[in-house]
Amino acid sequence: MDLINLKELLQLETSVFNCLDISESTRKEYLSRIKHFIHFIKLNGINPNSFLEYKRYLSSVDTLSVSTKNKYLISTKILLDGVNHQAGALPFKINTKVRGFKQSKLHKKDGLCDEDISKIVNYCSSLEPRISNLRLKSILSLLIFQGLRQVEITRLNVTDINLKDKTAFIIGKGQDDKELIHLHPSTIKVLKEYLHTNRIREGALFRSESNFSSGNRLTTKSIREIIKKVLNELNIDGSTHGFRHFFITKLIKSYKGELLTVSKYSRHRSIQMLEVYNDEIIREQDLPRFYDVFSDITL
Repeated sequence: MDLINLKELLQLETSVFNCLDISESTRKEYLSRIKHFIHFIKLNGINPNSFLEYKRYLSSVDTLSVSTKNKYLISTKILLDGVNHQAGALPFKINTKVRGFKQSKLHKKDGLCDEDISKIVNYCSSLEPRISNLRLKSILSLLIFQGLRQVEITRLNVTDINLKDKTAFIIGKGQDDKELIHLHPSTIKVLKEYLHTNRIREGALFRSESNFSSGNRLTTKSIREIIKKVLNELNIDGSTHGFRHFFITKLIKSYKGELLTVSKYSRHRSIQMLEVYNDEIIREQDLPRFYDVFSDITL
């Protein structure tokens, strides 16, 4: 591809994603991921099979997870489909009939365990009641006792919290409207102290304290950084999403596989993902019997 066409493609990048009926956060994610493909074609040029060549390149990158590779492919396909539909944008159509990478339905990384949560609880009990610490404890309570997703936490406003009724309105993943959830007593206690000390009455529930974005709504990236700092300090190998894994696993074990009931608290639109969690629990519980089968064999 010659230089002028490459420049045209770079200009089309923003216009294609701006025409999509998606949330602003999703649009930013697409624009961020597409930079990977743009870098690829800067180095390799572009032709009708560039999408397939890009997939083959991704396949050779061991440092990227299959999930991340598929996210790159999705962003690229959206861009190229948009370019293909704009008459005269390129002198040829780019083949986008490329299959994504096959992903295992099993979780690649276990969630946090009871021991990890105990460490975190003990850590929180030692913190002084400063605004930043109360913010941290509030975020942790929403992760541990409510199983909220990171984006759901960032979207929370002060007016979404009803301490009297012990409820909150959240905007779930892929949702436009707010849904009601019931707050655990431990969550209520922490949020009450946070709101009383912070003295905020409206706007974002969790705000940045950094020099560059002080007072702005926390982003999912900020929440991950806040939580990762705690996990590193406590020498816990885990992630922010690991709290949700812990929350759901804890419920399934307690409710003894009543996945429909658990789905009401985890807010999964389908219980298919919960079945993955349940299968992992059953397999883990069955491991002693599996080990015992070969107990009489020694190498």
